[in-house]
Amino acid sequence: MTIRTALQEATTALERAGVENAAANAEWMMADVIGCSRPALPLHWAKPLEPAQIQRWQSLLTGRTNRIPLQHLLGTAQFCGLEFEVNRSVLVPRPETELLAEAAWAVAAVKESAVVLDVGTGSGCLAVAVAAHAEETIVHALDVSPAALNMARANAERHGVADRITFHEGDALRALPSVGLFDVIVSNPPYIPSLEIESLQVEVRDHDPRLALDGGADGLDFYRSLARHSLSRLQPDGRLLLEVGDGQAGAVVELITAQGGRVLEVLPDLNNIERIVVASADNS
Repeated sequence: MTIRTALQEATTALERAGVENAAANAEWMMADVIGCSRPALPLHWAKPLEPAQIQRWQSLLTGRTNRIPLQHLLGTAQFCGLEFEVNRSVLVPRPETELLAEAAWAVAAVKESAVVLDVGTGSGCLAVAVAAHAEETIVHALDVSPAALNMARANAERHGVADRITFHEGDALRALPSVGLFDVIVSNPPYIPSLEIESLQVEVRDHDPRLALDGGADGLDFYRSLARHSLSRLQPDGRLLLEVGDGQAGAVVELITAQGGRVLEVLPDLNNIERIVVASADNS
């Protein structure tokens, strides 16, 4: 079987299984199997798969048709131009969250030795991306899950920024020890309303940790906690940056202003959905 034929057959199988972007998924898996970049695949189309490659290919294809996330099958996910190790203990990094990372390191980069806190670090994608792109920044990363923290530490080591990230285990900001005030507090908290989780894509519902998805009855539980506990931990000119779900920005703005914070802007994502709330502690 040639690589081109394998890709064509896999695309059909993935489409029948309900996988979105089936052709792209097949190409990412094949690139992993033959050890090339995805753009280079056409150079190999006429080549036959070797026996060991066929075994790996069939394993990946079976997993993906069973709706195991592509990133779990490959063991990695791309985020902000960096490759992160992922597994079932962490939320797979999302493209829309790159906007949050970019906003965070833009603020951090203009301050000398800025101190940043990532609440709910998961895979460490935000903490590591900020540390990698704002090179003098000191980062603290907080998560309630020991397994997630282990993954985040591994990713910090992978990208050579472990010496600038301190990891803390605890349930939200109130569990963080006193380490001074922060120039930036950033978070992509769980924001899916509890009753909506069952209607999510199979890849998300069955494979992402529920702890990283479930935002309570209205999806706002973690924003309430962040609004209560984060503003007092900011420097006078510090910034709170929060990713929010579709349609949640207005409610999150109200939660922040009710605690005396000042919302500076709400940034849209590439689909023009209000995605990032930027706030400060001063509402004067």
